[in-house]
Amino acid sequence: MTDYAMFWGCTIPARFPFMEKSIRLVFDKIGIGLHEIEGATCCPTKSIIKVGDEFIWYVTAARNLCLAENMGMDLLTPCNGCYSSLKAAAAELHINHGLRQDVNEVLAEVGLKYTGNLQIKHLVEVLYDDLGTDEVKKHITRPLDGIKIAVHYGCHMIRPSSAIHFDDPNHPTKFDLLVEALGANSTDYPTKMLCCGSDLNNADNPSDAVTLSREKILEVQELADAMTIMCPACFAQFDSKQYLMQKSGERVHLPIVYFTELMGLAFGFEAAELGMDMHRVETDSFLVTWYERSKHLESAREHFDLAALRSCYECAACIDDCPVTKIIPQFEPNRIIGDVLYGKLDQIVESPDIWYCINCYTCYELCPQKFGMVKVFDRLKTISCERETAPEGFKGGLQMFMDTGKLGEPTAMRKKLKLPKPPKSGADDLRELMKVIKKRKESGLKSGTGSSSTKPDKVSEDELRENEFREDEIHEDEIREVDVSKEKQEAGE
Repeated sequence: MTDYAMFWGCTIPARFPFMEKSIRLVFDKIGIGLHEIEGATCCPTKSIIKVGDEFIWYVTAARNLCLAENMGMDLLTPCNGCYSSLKAAAAELHINHGLRQDVNEVLAEVGLKYTGNLQIKHLVEVLYDDLGTDEVKKHITRPLDGIKIAVHYGCHMIRPSSAIHFDDPNHPTKFDLLVEALGANSTDYPTKMLCCGSDLNNADNPSDAVTLSREKILEVQELADAMTIMCPACFAQFDSKQYLMQKSGERVHLPIVYFTELMGLAFGFEAAELGMDMHRVETDSFLVTWYERSKHLESAREHFDLAALRSCYECAACIDDCPVTKIIPQFEPNRIIGDVLYGKLDQIVESPDIWYCINCYTCYELCPQKFGMVKVFDRLKTISCERETAPEGFKGGLQMFMDTGKLGEPTAMRKKLKLPKPPKSGADDLRELMKVIKKRKESGLKSGTGSSSTKPDKVSEDELRENEFREDEIHEDEIREVDVSKEKQEAGE
């Protein structure tokens, strides 16, 4: 994995060291090396230093970047403010050669020269663009299934767009996709791109500083289990200031979780190890909710890929295409899939509703992901059958097949139509094969698509057909066992 020069900024080491702890634990788990930048100072912040003396702001930013350049590594920062300041300064120094010359004249006094030969990256940028969600998923041992997380980007992760280009400045998605890679549901909400209001702390009236954060907290606490952020200034607004609101009697409660803390939980670290007990707003309620929902989903996780199931549920493109829903309105396939995701598998498989899926494959053929709800319902029916809660009509048909190898026997109608006598039934041979299959199952060997490990992944049409219709593979020695049994039966006759 790549190593980075780590620019922590001022606030994380000074006020929120638990953020640093979770970053170190997670990145060590992933295998990304973080190297300290000796001699680094404040980035510096735009809202104070740039306003106070713009040239000092450029010199300070360039000096920090020189230190990272001399390490021969790209710079990584977990702070939105540092990221925006350093990116904005670097962008201006790149196009303004006069400014860069003036800055380098000052830096020469301490033996430094800024060249711009490094990349400045945000932690989200590294995780999404450099590492990728598939690699993140490899380290998950406790997915955040069933949890609703509201993502707060923060203005300076994605703005100004003149300097920052790794995501859309008005409709970003990468942070959301990282949250969903952990198994959680990234909850959309109207004030998602609203600023936390941190710079209002520089105004004369401190009470104004919580105006924007209060509006967002009041909205999100009704929609999500927690909010995740990647900026220490935003964290202070939503956690520390929320704590003061609570102390003053306001009815607000929204756990605030730094993103690498969420990653740490999903990677198997304990909350105490991550330092989550150091937040001002308690996170225990969020953890309890996660533990309870995770327990409810244990059964569903045995049978389904919950991430794929969630994608199907959230897409909902085919809910109006099912022919049964047009004549039986109480059949709601999308709602049933949602119930499975929210820990109601036991109730669902005992419900007659799952048997309204008629295997017409309309949903699959119209599915933009070539997934199709039919595969989910086939699995639900299998579970119902295993638990002996299937309808009597289905049980009767299955039993007839097990007994005769057919779903019907010829009648006198054939003779009346002067049709030839049907060939001898292979029911005896089939029963012997069934004994082999039973023996394999009892010995723990996997047997075709009937295995309980089957999960509804997003598969191609060819793979789906293979999974749905292929016959059980029988080893040559097992086939010989069937032949020997057949010979014995014939000899006995």
